[in-house]
Amino acid sequence: MTRNLLVTGAAALAAFGVVGCSSDGGSANGSGSAAGSGAGSSADVVAYHADYPAYDSLDAVIEESDLVVKGTVVGSRVEPMLPETSAGGDPATNPQAGLSPKEIARAEAEAEADPVVVTVSTVKVSQVLAGDAAVGDTVEVSQLGGTYKGVTYKERDTTTLAGGGTEYVLMLADNGTANPYDLLNPEQALYTVGSGGAVKAVSGGGFDHAGTVSRLADRTRRLSAR
Repeated sequence: MTRNLLVTGAAALAAFGVVGCSSDGGSANGSGSAAGSGAGSSADVVAYHADYPAYDSLDAVIEESDLVVKGTVVGSRVEPMLPETSAGGDPATNPQAGLSPKEIARAEAEAEADPVVVTVSTVKVSQVLAGDAAVGDTVEVSQLGGTYKGVTYKERDTTTLAGGGTEYVLMLADNGTANPYDLLNPEQALYTVGSGGAVKAVSGGGFDHAGTVSRLADRTRRLSAR
């Protein structure tokens, strides 16, 4: 099955729909995913195609970020992202505004039957480059995809955060205290840290020549001082 996802802002899911079906025998998604239980087989794969905000430069990503940190993954979970509920009557803040209780129940049942699956990684912060956090804090980061109830969900541009001591630089959007952070863009906002603190994009869609962590920290300070 292939599903198109419309992503707006900083990876806030706005809408999704089933656009076609296919089956392939791929393996589970990434080392940050955890297998779920329930129906389905390991050969079941749902491919997500998501449209994310794109940025012209690394500086633009940094300036839009609420938090920029270096850290390592210390745990992860896979879960469905269910619709938010609100008592408000404004459709801008409550997508279910104006719906009857029966319609709301139907929408929630459909979302549970055909979920948008995310991997939520817990990242321990070892350095804060920008934003409100402290060394030793943990932050949760949500990414599309994972293995849930025997089905593997994959988003083509997403590299799931891995454990095992890999160091990352993450450029994150704050979605409120009750919600995990999101990467501003799955490629342009995710970097690994290598020998000597060298910062490298996880994929070809990221920005080259990010330098080292210390240079990137200087860069974020200069941008914040503007």
